[in-house]
Amino acid sequence: VDLQPAAAAELNARLKGEIERMLSPRPVVPAGSNWQTPQDLHTRPGFADFVKLVETAARGVARFLQIDQYPMTITGCWANINPPGSYHPTHNHPNNFLSGVYYVAAHEVGPHLVFQDPRPGIIMPRSKLGRFTANVAVAPVKPGRMVFFPSWLRHHVPSNEGDAERISI
Repeated sequence: VDLQPAAAAELNARLKGEIERMLSPRPVVPAGSNWQTPQDLHTRPGFADFVKLVETAARGVARFLQIDQYPMTITGCWANINPPGSYHPTHNHPNNFLSGVYYVAAHEVGPHLVFQDPRPGIIMPRSKLGRFTANVAVAPVKPGRMVFFPSWLRHHVPSNEGDAERISI
C-alpha cells in the first residue's frame, strides 16, 4: 500500500513526532544497533489514525486472501529507529497470521526489506536466477509504503548505509 505523497508526508510528520516524544530524552544508540518502542503503539491515542489505516489495509489483504470472515486484531505494534550502520537480523513473527511494516522515514535507494524463501530445495544449484528461482525476494522501501506479508515468512533488512535514520512501524 502506497499512500499519496502529501498524505504520507502529513501522517509521517505526526508519527515521527509521537515517536520522538516516546524516546525523549533520546537514548544513545550504539553504532550498528537499533532502538524500538514498546509494542503497544496500537493502544496509544497518538497512533489512532495510523491504526485505522493499518486495519483498513489489513482488511483488504484479508479479503484478497478470502479470510475476511475471521476476526482480526493487532497483537503488537512498535516503531524501529535504525541509525546509519544498523540493520534488522533475519526473523519472523510467531503466533500471528499477518505481519506488516510501514515506513515513516527511509531512503528509497535501499536497503530493501528482504524475504527469504523457506523451501529447502530452492538452495539447489540452478543455471539462472530469476523471479521464480531466486531464494530471496525484495520489497523496495519508501516513506508512506506499507507492506504486508505472512508472519511465518523469514525476513531481514540489510544495514542502513544512508546518512539518516530509517524509521519504520
